[in-house]
Formats: sequence, C-alpha cells, structure tokens
Amino acid sequence: MRLTRVSVAVVTDESGDAVVYTPALNGIIRSVRYVKPSEGGLDSGASIDIVTDKGAVTVWDKDNLAASAVIYPMVPAQDNTGTDVAGSYAPIPACDERIKITVSSGGNAGAGTFEFIVEGVAL
Repeated sequence: MRLTRVSVAVVTDESGDAVVYTPALNGIIRSVRYVKPSEGGLDSGASIDIVTDKGAVTVWDKDNLAASAVIYPMVPAQDNTGTDVAGSYAPIPACDERIKITVSSGGNAGAGTFEFIVEGVAL
C-alpha cells in the first residue's frame, strides 16, 4: 500500500469565496484534513464543499468549519441491484481526476490548507 499526501493551499477573495483543485489523482481518498493557520484562517462561518471533479462524488460537505479538522470519507455502498445496503460504506476512488475544493463565507483573505491522503498511485 502506497500513501501519498497532497496539500492544497486556499486563500479566499474579498467576497470570502475560493475554488481550488488538487492535481489529477489516482487512488482511494483515505482522509481529508483542514489545517487552520494560527492567524488568518477561514472565518468560523465558512462552508466547504469538496467533490471529485469528474464523478462529482461528495468527499466532504461542511458548514461552519471553525477549526482544524480531519475526516475519513466514505460513501454509501450498494448491492448488485443498485440498492443501498444499510450500514455499509465504500471508499471514494479518484481515477485521473482532480478534487475540487469550494469555499464560501470564508472571510476576506481567509486561508488554510487542505491535505488529502490518497492510497494508490496518487499523482
């Protein structure tokens, strides 16, 4: 198993918004971490929406991101008929696609870093 860390810096515009992308990735997204700097981080009312850009799979959707945080994202799993299996989850793959990070209400010049741990080939 090969793990790769991909870091993306985010700085919001005067409206508190930002859209940034990772490079194209190949592998399973194992974790996402927001690292808030000691000064000038995203406002406590910041909303983030992180999706794969080709498959549009939601990786992390969070309102009021006030502090550093880490998640281990998964999506509901289905059986061979396409029906969700209660209580079952599957990892999120990325295949030659970027991860899109959208920030809103992050404050003027709000900043931070999003770190992704990807299992597989990665970059």
